[in-house]
Amino acid sequence: MKKQILIIALLGLIFTHCKQDDKIPLLIGEWQGVSWKVNGKESGRNYKAISFEFKNDGNYSTAFETQTEKGTFRLSGDKLYTTGENKIEKMVKLSTITTDTIVMDMNRVGEPEVLILAKKH
Repeated sequence: MKKQILIIALLGLIFTHCKQDDKIPLLIGEWQGVSWKVNGKESGRNYKAISFEFKNDGNYSTAFETQTEKGTFRLSGDKLYTTGENKIEKMVKLSTITTDTIVMDMNRVGEPEVLILAKKH
């Protein structure tokens, strides 16, 4: 019985890992901001000035106006974890990820933010 439970648990981990890997190819590439809302309203932030690049080797870079960041990323389910150089890990929820759109659900000081990115072609 213990052996069966262990096998089921391992299969679950393998399935979850494979499912996460299926989303990574969708994430790879260069992305540009197309909308940034706070509490459901336009934030007033320059969403066109935000960009991301996710690479096959697990590295990413991002820029917003004069700020830049580089580091590593990983996916776990619908969560994107990024760790900038000399920074702690951050997490955002990816409520949508397709071949041409990413919707990031974020929380800044208790206010919900939604950043929408479109893939650069």
